[in-house]
Amino acid sequence: MDSALADPAFARASWGVVIQSLDDGQVLYRRNAERLFLPASNLKLLTASAALVSLGADFRFHTVVIARGGRRADTLVGDLVVVGRGDPSLAVDAATGADPLAPLRPWADSIRARGLQGVRGRVLGDASLFTDPPLGPGWTWDDLDADYAAPVGALELDDDVAWIAAAPGAAAGQPVVAALLPPRAPLRLFSTATTAPADSNVHALAWNRAPFGDSVTLSGRLSAGRPAVRLPVSVPDPTRYFTAALTEVLGDSGVAVHGDSLAADTTADTLFVWQSPPLDSILSLFLKPSQNQIGETLLRALGAQIRGAGSMDSGRAVVREVLTGFGVPPDAYVLADGSGLSRYNYVAPDAVARVLEAMYRRPDFGAFFAALPVAGVDGTMATRLKGTRAAGNAHAKTGSLANVRSLSGYVRTADGEMLSFVLLVNGFTVPQRVVEAAQDQVVERLANFSRRATRR
Repeated sequence: MDSALADPAFARASWGVVIQSLDDGQVLYRRNAERLFLPASNLKLLTASAALVSLGADFRFHTVVIARGGRRADTLVGDLVVVGRGDPSLAVDAATGADPLAPLRPWADSIRARGLQGVRGRVLGDASLFTDPPLGPGWTWDDLDADYAAPVGALELDDDVAWIAAAPGAAAGQPVVAALLPPRAPLRLFSTATTAPADSNVHALAWNRAPFGDSVTLSGRLSAGRPAVRLPVSVPDPTRYFTAALTEVLGDSGVAVHGDSLAADTTADTLFVWQSPPLDSILSLFLKPSQNQIGETLLRALGAQIRGAGSMDSGRAVVREVLTGFGVPPDAYVLADGSGLSRYNYVAPDAVARVLEAMYRRPDFGAFFAALPVAGVDGTMATRLKGTRAAGNAHAKTGSLANVRSLSGYVRTADGEMLSFVLLVNGFTVPQRVVEAAQDQVVERLANFSRRATRR
């Protein structure tokens, strides 16, 4: 291990490492294990374990759809109100060409099935369960237009990300044809992008949304004849995005939303309650692709469900309570957000190792283990460690920030012994692939490790 980490390329970097046998509890290797490191998305291991312990694998989020006002034949003379409880599962991978409104289309069917063909008022969202600002503390301003740094709320659609659909013009020099998906996304799109000659093979599009603003500017060039592309952009107001999308879906299904301003009516009728998939399924959506918005939503939802307040402070208190139950000292971590995107987070490798060990010994470990990316198979580990004994074997969470890389999880040795490993690296200046290659080398050695061989 020392030789693997002693590469001169890491002379200015700091490694924090813990390797432990989970069969007998023996710690096989430690390096700077008690020091605090920026964990990046390895912090998600803490959020996910706290959610599983506190809520249970079968927990489901409930979103309530209410008709506020009276009915006149098949028309609601009032508003349709959606009360959010933090369901982060209403999302599709629109980058693949999927319909970004697909998660809400069954909602329109449910509303029509209850006899509604029109809404005289508006579609309103109640996202008051979450009380904090929609961004995490310590998020950098130049990330805020990116899909991985989208704001969060108690009502969310597609991880609070809309899409710019861009296609080249018919000939060089013409504007790129750009539009928002979904069309009612609460953004204003401007484009200066142009079409390049067909033989130039150019795909150089960039976009920018100013922090906290709704104006998005597309620039760059796209060669004539190239296929259309989709570019993700965060939406600054999740609730407005959700209600605009549901209004669009209802219109598509023949339920007209007129948007009239009506007198207040205290009559309220619950049309239906939408249930999310169980938490164990949501954890796979969270950990495998390292989805930041789910982490932020879970942190606030923990506060709401366990402490009665949908705040980050309440959520952090729940996480601390779980970590204390795992035997993690309170000075072994600093929690800022639920995703690891904040640079205010700090965690000691020993703390991560205790979480991995505690989860391994719980009856719901199977759900936690299954939600982790699998080396060479899926998630953020899909391309790593292919062709090695670790492929299909190591289940591990990656983490990435500028000058930070982390990798922690489980691997079985050549003897079938289960090991946990924590590999945190801060302060490197070499390309990230060099650091990841060193981490992979360690995990591969662990997968090939044999106690019987060392005893001989």
